[in-house]
Amino acid sequence: MRIQLFAILLIAALWAPDTALAQNFKVPDRYSFESIDSYHKYDKDIIKCVNWLEKIAPGDESSNVKRATRFLMEWQTGCPYVRFSQNVRIDAFLGDSPEYKIYYIGGWIRYSLQNDGKADKMMCTYAGIKTVLKVYKENRGQKRDANLDDLLKLDEQSKLRMWVQEKLN
Repeated sequence: MRIQLFAILLIAALWAPDTALAQNFKVPDRYSFESIDSYHKYDKDIIKCVNWLEKIAPGDESSNVKRATRFLMEWQTGCPYVRFSQNVRIDAFLGDSPEYKIYYIGGWIRYSLQNDGKADKMMCTYAGIKTVLKVYKENRGQKRDANLDDLLKLDEQSKLRMWVQEKLN
């Protein structure tokens, strides 16, 4: 009986940090973006936001997800030192699953911030796609997307980076 109880507690302890992380991100109260310093003030929050969103299933419409998404997009839209740039060739691969777009943008931005905003477009794009693929793989119960399945195969063959480079040229 004690061994069973210990095993249950051990499993709960190992599982709890992920659960807590998935529930812990809170959009900063009364945030505002008025100057370059005000954007920098939230850099760590943006990274935490993306990390948290990455654990949320695509299509989740809860109020916390909506607030987090709005926070990320408001920051991204006006940030003067991290410039997310779209690419029609890359965006086309998300066309059948637009719910993955926020993961792409988030992964792109997170990579740039983690590299002091000096990361090149190719690496940011690659990081964004890797974020999409991570979420896609972890949510196998979601609808299948042939384009994302193709990108997963390229990633498994270590050809995804080359594919991104070709699409950006």
